[in-house]
Formats: sequence, C-alpha cells, structure tokens
Amino acid sequence: MKQTLRPLGTVMQLLEELGHEVTYAYEDLVFANHSDFLLQFAETGSALNLFFNSECPKKEADVIEERLIPAADRKGLSITTKGRFRISEQPEENLEIRFLAL
Repeated sequence: MKQTLRPLGTVMQLLEELGHEVTYAYEDLVFANHSDFLLQFAETGSALNLFFNSECPKKEADVIEERLIPAADRKGLSITTKGRFRISEQPEENLEIRFLAL
C-alpha cells in the first residue's frame, strides 16, 4: 500500500501566517483554533478538505475560508470546503468526530 506524503509543515506554516493556532494534528487531521475548524488531508498530499465546527458562527467561518483558500493556493495547496463537523466526548477520554456534509 502506497502512503502519500503529507505536507504538514507547510500546512502549519500557512495557518500560523494567517494567525491561526494549530492545536492538534493526528493522522490525516489538523485541528486549528481550538477546533473552530479542521483540515483533512485528501488522497493527494497537497489537497485538503476544510470542515468547520458546527458551533463556529457562519460569519467567522466565511472570513476564515475567504483568507485560507487563496493563501493555500499560493503555497501549492488545494483546499476544498466540505462541510461541518461535531465533536463529542466518549468514554475513556476518547472523542468522536462526526462529519456533516454541506
């Protein structure tokens, strides 16, 4: 099975340059701003999916999206907005992430 290289360093640099804080990265997910939004690496290394927390106000999400996508493009990254997500706590300090399509 071929593993795709993911440009995590480039993504972290992009987010920091835009004033966002990377709060957690795990496998194919990068959480920012204490889970206001997350980026999910797609099948190709430079493509990412953008999901906003269901609790993030739409106006704030729109501003983030309008700044993030063009800035990512300039760094050779392609970001596609896919929808929203919800996080819920599960037993034993586990979290469940539920993705909600647009």
